[in-house]
Amino acid sequence: MDKNEFNNLSEETRAKLVAAKTPEEILEIAKSEGIKLSEEELEMVSGGNYWSENYTLTCDFC
Repeated sequence: MDKNEFNNLSEETRAKLVAAKTPEEILEIAKSEGIKLSEEELEMVSGGNYWSENYTLTCDFC
């Protein structure tokens, strides 16, 4: 998801994603909102090398 796609999400959905504390929460939000994630994005939030506890602080979209 690029920055434009993120910005096109509803304010409520963006807030949920920013508040997520775990990769599992992000995946659940994406699934419930019908958000399609690329293979790279799935890797990032499902235990890939890019995940950190401070993801929302380092996220390019936040």
